Amino acid sequence: MPMLILPDALILIAAIVLLGLAPFILAPRRDVVISPRFWIIGAFLGVFAVRPLYILLDPTKAHPYIGEQAEFPRLVVGGLCMALAGLAAFWIGYFLRGGKRLSELVPLFPQEISPARWRQAVLGCFLLGLAAYLIFLRSMGGLKELLAVLYMRAAVYEADETAGPMKELAKLVGVAALLGMHYHLRIGRARWAWPLLGFSSVLIGTMGGRGAVAQLWVMTYLLYALARPRYRSWKFLGTLVLVVIVFAAGALGVRRATSRGLGAAVESLRELPSAITENAMDTVPMFDHMVAAMQAAGRDVPYQEGTSYVQLIPVMVPRAIWPMETETAGVTVRKIVEPNGIGGRPPSAMGEGYLNFGAVGALGIMFLLGLWCRLLQCYLVRGADVSAMVPLLYVFALFSTLNFLAGVGPLAIRAFLFRLGAALVAFIWSARARVPVAEDAADPAGVPV
Repeated sequence: MPMLILPDALILIAAIVLLGLAPFILAPRRDVVISPRFWIIGAFLGVFAVRPLYILLDPTKAHPYIGEQAEFPRLVVGGLCMALAGLAAFWIGYFLRGGKRLSELVPLFPQEISPARWRQAVLGCFLLGLAAYLIFLRSMGGLKELLAVLYMRAAVYEADETAGPMKELAKLVGVAALLGMHYHLRIGRARWAWPLLGFSSVLIGTMGGRGAVAQLWVMTYLLYALARPRYRSWKFLGTLVLVVIVFAAGALGVRRATSRGLGAAVESLRELPSAITENAMDTVPMFDHMVAAMQAAGRDVPYQEGTSYVQLIPVMVPRAIWPMETETAGVTVRKIVEPNGIGGRPPSAMGEGYLNFGAVGALGIMFLLGLWCRLLQCYLVRGADVSAMVPLLYVFALFSTLNFLAGVGPLAIRAFLFRLGAALVAFIWSARARVPVAEDAADPAGVPV
């Protein structure tokens, strides 16, 4: 199919980019790379500007549910109009004072941390996650069977009912790595933090979590940037992105070598840049799914009227305890676009809002996300030099917000509550005594003890 030239779509994409970047151009700040709006807008532009442009240049890359329809151009333009309106709603919510006022209600917990007890909390968190990982591995049939599933060498696999809950609990190894890195940066130097981070990344990677591994390392970068101002430069961030691209290229080459031989991997080195770009674009089709949700809501499926958000209650309980089938918005969209598929298809936060309440729901969700991001920003500014816990809680909340923007709804909230609970347990166990805010704020190093 040839490239589509849609003036309306190109104008809308340009408007989305300008509206997304305008607040940064008008008010540039040195610490913009640690701001929640930087990460949220970056993700938003990737999903609602880069992805639409990609499928306009090559409509064969669009999801077949919308790409094979005669009204494909109309669907793309309609999705872009909704994205532009959603971005405007986000900025309105962000620049209102409501988020700042709400941030003042969140406690800072300005207590002193006991290093010995914090190390105990890290070790306990890691051992609990490791035990859950071993149970998960056994439930999946062993490491060989699990890797076969990850490399698509096994179309069908058996797993007992404990696999799901144990997989979630096993992610504590990642939380432990972040707790250890936080110790290294805020409490005392710890050489064991880096091996723990690497080993935890390997375990999470074998559970099929490429995105989870990437999030773990980016959260580590944010912890460093919050503790060391020199890491907040655009130059360092650009270098980090380049390293990630080189690593991704190497990983792809290794995968090709294991599947088709070393010779095939060497011969295809020149194809790596396009392969990486195509792989990245194919793994973030939330725009396609949002358009599908908008088209199907009220026609092929009834409006959910908040049902998908209520699913937070059952997804918080292991099915071994409460054997209740849940259907998140991603599962609903998958049933629409791929009736015979497996898993869910994230519809983006706006897509999930539209599935529930139509256009009002889509715009309302973006408005609330703007309020929430302003809350995070103000909470960070207010407490970064007062509480040892604020940077860690901020990092956890930020990436759960990114997951929510992608459209995993209750699953993102569950991940945040899961990380928050583990961090608060570590904090409560390690807290020594209350320290006056003025004394903490006067610390010449500017780093909580």
